[in-house]
Amino acid sequence: MPLQVSPYLLLCLTSLFWSLNLIIGKVLAGAVPPATLSFLRWLPAFVFFSIFYGKNLRDGYRVLREHPMLVLLLGATGYSINSITVYEAVTYSTTINISFINAFNPVLIAITGYIMYRYPVSGRQALGFFISLLGVIIIIFRGEFARLLALQVNIGDLFMLISILIWSVHTVVYKNKSHLFNRRTIFLLMMMAGLAVTLPFALLEGHLSDWLWARQIQPHHIWAILALTIFPSVLAILFWNYALTKISANQVAIFQYLIPVYTTIISIIFLGEHLQLFHLCGGVLILAGVLLVSIFR
Repeated sequence: MPLQVSPYLLLCLTSLFWSLNLIIGKVLAGAVPPATLSFLRWLPAFVFFSIFYGKNLRDGYRVLREHPMLVLLLGATGYSINSITVYEAVTYSTTINISFINAFNPVLIAITGYIMYRYPVSGRQALGFFISLLGVIIIIFRGEFARLLALQVNIGDLFMLISILIWSVHTVVYKNKSHLFNRRTIFLLMMMAGLAVTLPFALLEGHLSDWLWARQIQPHHIWAILALTIFPSVLAILFWNYALTKISANQVAIFQYLIPVYTTIISIIFLGEHLQLFHLCGGVLILAGVLLVSIFR
């Protein structure tokens, strides 16, 4: 990035753009099927980054020969299934709910790291996990004990839990194996693998619906899909990577907690959603647990 821009400003914008992923996904819900939306979001982004990082694809053939299943796993968990389940989630649940559940992700990453690679988890971090989990349960069951007893769960909230679980697997595996690759090479390969995994699901969606969505697409839908490519997919990644070169990873990660804030404000103004007491109670518990897991080690 040629201009010297404050990394903190860029991180604020990055969190805003990632919150827009939820908002735009909600707007497009019902108009474009989830797998198709994910494919249409990442395909232009892959073309864009291939133009600038294309020379790194030369090394990509060697990486694919040596680590085909690893690349496929990273692509599927980072740029395909996790994305599809997010768009499934916003179809059935509110974006406010989804954004608060998403805040549970850092805790889930720590637990996944312990399960898969025995990364150490302190007693304080374990406490943080259970506190955050309680917050997630409060949000999923809308703070109603009767819903908990009856196991009345919104399917959208479950999709979001699946999404962050898949993303936590991606994060932990990538962290453990990243020394094997050039960063730009694996980035392009993961995106390409994600598109390859997503394409059959997108084609199946089209076939089962007789391509009804394509015949009913409107100009504002196209602009929304283009916005998904430009903001959460291209600019957010560029800004995030730039900020990582300027400040520590822990400082960068903290800005992700702005996502529920942005999402809540935008959802209330433009989608007519409402912030409720169970969001606040659950959100406080999730944030407290995340701080115990991520900061106070």
